[in-house]
Formats: sequence, structure tokens, C-alpha cells
Amino acid sequence: MDTQLSSSTTRSSFGAGGTTPKEPAMCYMPLMSADCFSNDIHKLDTSTMTWTLICTKGNPARWRDFHSATMLGSHMYVFGGRADRFGPFHSNNEIYCNRIRVFDTRTEAWLDCPPTPVLPEGRRSHSAFGYNGELYIFGGYNARLNRHFHDLWKFNPVSFTWKKIEPKGKGPCPRRRQCCCIVGDKIVLFGGTSPSPEEGLGDDFDLIDHSDLHILDFSPSLKTLCKLAVIQYNLDQSCLPHDIRWELNAMTTNSNISRPIVSSHG
Repeated sequence: MDTQLSSSTTRSSFGAGGTTPKEPAMCYMPLMSADCFSNDIHKLDTSTMTWTLICTKGNPARWRDFHSATMLGSHMYVFGGRADRFGPFHSNNEIYCNRIRVFDTRTEAWLDCPPTPVLPEGRRSHSAFGYNGELYIFGGYNARLNRHFHDLWKFNPVSFTWKKIEPKGKGPCPRRRQCCCIVGDKIVLFGGTSPSPEEGLGDDFDLIDHSDLHILDFSPSLKTLCKLAVIQYNLDQSCLPHDIRWELNAMTTNSNISRPIVSSHG
């Protein structure tokens, strides 16, 4: 996608296996086939647009799908996803790992990681992003617990510790499949899927899609903090400038448009 021309460009290129995987430049391949998990890593050379299967060293991460793989420097941090107790094949004995696995792209080796004392629940279809040298995860779903999440966790790769973050303001409802993009010091979160408040036919049919937008500001200005105080304490807005009142209205207006969906895979 060319963001300046707002158009997509198709590149005809093939990797070593004669196929063109549709994954990012450095990716943790989610599935080999419809009935098999994978723990392969493919690398994309963006100058030649060719893929290479990496012969990794070390103890690889478990086969899985619906995980996150986030780059911090030259290291790729893999978290979560859905695995199976019996290895790469589906047996309906799902595992939701909450251990961080680290892949060094320079040495092409999986690293041995120390244990972490506090861990978020294992999950799939969550969001992950890097900010200021640390890893953040939000939301997701655990089928064994039948639970959607809306918690935010921060992982420090130096101390190898997790910390739960409690942002100010009203955050998103529990969800999975949402999109999180970092823009400067802000995280823009859009959409996702949550359980329907109505009684449905189980996990496959009792879900709704979201079209709401949330912004997490890591470095809020004094103006932003004042607007949050006006909202939190329900202060009189009549004396405020028109543009400030418009911004307050935008911050508190529900923009959610939801519809039922048919499938819950992911």
C-alpha cells in the first residue's frame, strides 16, 4: 500500500518454496494449513521482495496461531496465541501460553528467557505494540476461560518483568481482534469483537463487531488533562470556548456501530 497515492501495488515475487506468503517483513508464521499449527519463521527481503525460510537455532516457541510478534530493536517478542496440548495438530485441547518468547534476528536464534514473577493471562487475538523500548499488550480472548479481556500490560525487556497499567479515563470494553496503531505518543485503537449482551447461540454466533475509536495518550498535555477533569467531575462547560466544548463532546460521544457476526474463529 502506497500511503501517498492511496493505492495498492501487487509485487510478483516468490520465496524459496515457490509461494508468496502474505506476512510482514519479519513474521512468525501462524498456520501451515487449515488443520496444523506452525512455528516457522519467514523473512522478507524488502529490496528484492523475496521470502526465505529461516533455519532457526535454539529451543523454538511452541506451535501456535493468533499470537503477536513485536519488534523491539533486533529482537522479536512473541506473546500469547492459541496452541494445542498435543503439538502442531488440532485436538481441541487448547493451550493459551502467557510466557514471552524472544527471537534474535541477528543470530537467528531463539533465546533462553528467565521466568517472570507476574504474568498476564494467556490469550489470543490481542493487540501488541512497542513504545519507548517496552512491549504493551491489550485485550484478547481465552477460550478455556471463556473470557474477553480489556486489560493493558507493559513488559520491560531489560528487567524481564510485566506490569499492569491502569490508564485514566474510560477505556474500551473487553474485546479481541481490535487494531492498535501507534502515532507519535498516542495509541489509536479501533474496532474489535466482543460478546453480545443478548442471549445467543454460543461463541460462534453470540458476538458483535465494534467500530468505536479510542486513543491512549502516553504524554498528555495540560489541556488534555484539564478536559479529562471536566468530564470526570461533570463540571459546567457553558463558559468554555466553542472548540473546547466540541472536543469534549467528541471525547464523550459514543461512536460505536455494531452488528452481529457469524463466525468466532480468531
